[in-house]
Amino acid sequence: MATHQHATSGNAWHLLPAEHRAAHLIDITHAYLDLGDVRSAGRALVAADRIATWETRIRPVARAALTAVFRAGPTAADVTRLAATMRLTPQ
Repeated sequence: MATHQHATSGNAWHLLPAEHRAAHLIDITHAYLDLGDVRSAGRALVAADRIATWETRIRPVARAALTAVFRAGPTAADVTRLAATMRLTPQ
């Protein structure tokens, strides 16, 4: 997590293409879930969606990560909204 925080806090982070930043945030979701930090996992996915909506919504790994976050327990409203937008919640 320290490496992730260091990598995303510098100016170089914003120089990466949006798709790469979103992919990283989607991937880091699994680390947050492994640590039991569902809230940070959800925030990472919402941030990825804001950075590169298309990347987040079409990648199967992003859909799987969001499903895992949603199933892990209560989620913030923005995570629930993202899951509903991606049709990952019961209708």
